[in-house]
Amino acid sequence: MIDFRYHLVSIVSIFLALAVGIVLGAGPLQQQIGQTLTNQVSQLRKDKAELRSQLDTQAHELEAADQFAEAVTPELVGSRLGGRSVVLVMLPGADSSVADDITATMKTAGATVNGRVKLTSAWADPDQGKVAFRDQLSSNLGPLVGSTAPATASVNERMGAILAKALVVSNVADADRATEQSEQALSGLKEAGLIAIDGAAPKPATLAVVVAGPPNTKQTEDTRKAELATWTTTSDELDKGDSGTVVAGPLASAEPIGVIGALRSDRSVAAAVSSVDDVQLQMAQSAIVFALLEQMNGKSGHYGTGIGATAVLPPLPSSGS
Repeated sequence: MIDFRYHLVSIVSIFLALAVGIVLGAGPLQQQIGQTLTNQVSQLRKDKAELRSQLDTQAHELEAADQFAEAVTPELVGSRLGGRSVVLVMLPGADSSVADDITATMKTAGATVNGRVKLTSAWADPDQGKVAFRDQLSSNLGPLVGSTAPATASVNERMGAILAKALVVSNVADADRATEQSEQALSGLKEAGLIAIDGAAPKPATLAVVVAGPPNTKQTEDTRKAELATWTTTSDELDKGDSGTVVAGPLASAEPIGVIGALRSDRSVAAAVSSVDDVQLQMAQSAIVFALLEQMNGKSGHYGTGIGATAVLPPLPSSGS
C-alpha cells in the first residue's frame, strides 16, 4: 500500500509539472521566450552581416595591395639580378603556377632562368630500402662527378652535394661552362628516378630557388620528420655550391610541419639559407629577388607573413647597389 501511494504521488507530481509548464508556456512566458529567441536570431544575422562586410573589405584591400605590388615590381626589381642565372628546384607538391610566377619575376629582375628540375618523392622516402638505394648511389656517383661531400657524410648530405654538382656553381665564370661532371650528375639522378626535368636539361646556375608545397598532412609524424630533414639538408647543400639559395613556398609551408617551418627551426641551416613564405602574393615574388641579392652578399633572412618570418621584405639595397 505504501509503494502504491508513493508511485501515485510521483505520477501526480509529473502531470502537475507538465500542466504548469503548459500553462506558463502558453501564457505569461510564451511572449517572453518568443521575443528572446527573435532578438537572438536578429543579433546573429547582424553579426554575420558585419563579419561578411569585414571580410569583403579585407579581401578588397588585399587585392588592391597585390595589384599595387604587381604594378611596381618591374621598377622595383628590374635588372637587380642582371648577369645572374637561376635554377628552380621543385619539391613534391609544389605548385607549377607559382614556379611560373617566380620564373617571370626572375626574368623581370634580369636573371636568366636555366631551367626547372623536380625532385621526386623517392628523393626523401624514409623507407629503409630506398635509403639504402640512395646510400649506394651517392657512394658510387659522388666520386665520379667530383662531389665535395666526404664519404663519412650522411646520405642526405651526399645526395644534396650531388644535386648541387648537377645544378649550381659558385660564380658567374663557371656558370658559362657546363662541365661533363655536372651533366653526368644530372643524368645519373634522372636515371635513378630521383629527379624529373621540365624541358631541356638546365646548365649550372649561380642561384637556386627551391619551391616547396603545402605540408602533407596525411603522413605519419615519423615520415614527415624524416622527409623534412631531407629537404632541409638538400637546400643547405645547394647553398654550399652556389652564390645563394632561397626556399619559397605557400603560407602553410611556414607551419612547423612544413618545409619552410622546418628550415627556420634549424638554426645552422637558417643561418645560411633564406626563405620566403606566402609566395602566392606579388610582394613575396619581389622578396625572393632581394633575398637572393642578400644571399649573394653572404647574408640570409626569412621573409613573409608566416611563423618565423622576421620581416615582410629584406632590406632594400640602395639605388647604387
